[in-house]
Amino acid sequence: MIERPVLSNGKQGSQVALLQGTLGIFIDGDFGDATENAVEDFQRSHQISVDGEVGRQTWTELDRVYSLPPYPPPLPANLTNAQIGEIATMAMGSQAASYSWRDRGVMPDGYTKGMAVTWANVYRRYLDGDPIQAEMAQAATGNPDKDALTYYKDVFEDEEMPIDQDGIDTLRALWTLLWGLGPRESSGKHCCGRDQSASNTDGMTCEAGLFQTSWNASSCSTDMEVLFDQYSLGPPQCALNIFQEDVSCSSSDWKSYGSGQGYEYQELAKHCPAFHAEITALALRKLRKHWGPINEMKAEVQGFVNDLLLDIQQYIDEEYPDMPERPERPERPPQRPPVEPPAPVEQPVLVMDVQSQTPVQLRIRVGRNVAVTVI
Repeated sequence: MIERPVLSNGKQGSQVALLQGTLGIFIDGDFGDATENAVEDFQRSHQISVDGEVGRQTWTELDRVYSLPPYPPPLPANLTNAQIGEIATMAMGSQAASYSWRDRGVMPDGYTKGMAVTWANVYRRYLDGDPIQAEMAQAATGNPDKDALTYYKDVFEDEEMPIDQDGIDTLRALWTLLWGLGPRESSGKHCCGRDQSASNTDGMTCEAGLFQTSWNASSCSTDMEVLFDQYSLGPPQCALNIFQEDVSCSSSDWKSYGSGQGYEYQELAKHCPAFHAEITALALRKLRKHWGPINEMKAEVQGFVNDLLLDIQQYIDEEYPDMPERPERPERPPQRPPVEPPAPVEQPVLVMDVQSQTPVQLRIRVGRNVAVTVI
């Protein structure tokens, strides 16, 4: 059984939003003091150890009381072989297939086809209301230290790619940047292991995969863990059979380092390239400084990639005409009534009035707040 991420003050992501909606408080996906207070109220009223963190015991009780949606959220059914073939044909017929990326050359066919098919699945999840895709599709934040879209703002303006509104245009711009990051980081090889010139072999900091993202990037959002859990089940959406076309991998490429979840992440990043693409896209919105080619603006943003992604988007619209049109903001879980704190306790106390030197009886009411009443 895969467990939900442990949530505590400072965490962010769709599971935080789910928690907030369940507890009937303001939903912003950011676990702050108000969320911590609501969690403590729930724990107190359900005889759970009060620590303000949402771990196994608290999640279990929330599920018992409110019947939470399944975890990890299921991925939509994979594209059909015919649809995958059509998208691959579109990709290979585009300029993206023959373009010589600066200092890297032409990418393997598997990279071009794999990124195209992965984008198709991401777009379908966006249409289906997936909160992680909706988060990636939010307008540029204005914070260039964290958001790669903001950092690349002038480049997107030159390419006439808008990033100032929530929606599919911003999500497509993000994937255009992601597409240009792969050539710089791995030359389009899904099996690329850690930088052999670096000395670190710790599982959390070892880079892996197409975009050389390491698992310590997961600190930026609990949705990194959600994506890990979704793809660790080995779904066909991993698209390994597509990404590996025209790619040769050595034993050193496949080697992973360290232990624990960092090691497991390296394995999954190389064997499930679609997962690696998604977690990198998410981290680009929150942890811009993680990649040297982004910091140095060496990851190319090419309009023809945006054009290809738009063509695939239109193809999916034709293939799935009944998919709902996306609202500007992701729909949130229905809000629950606030959890009532335990009933207050009143305790009379006799004290001495300093001025009159006479006894005065006070009634102290102790609950969420402390109130003192003179009798």
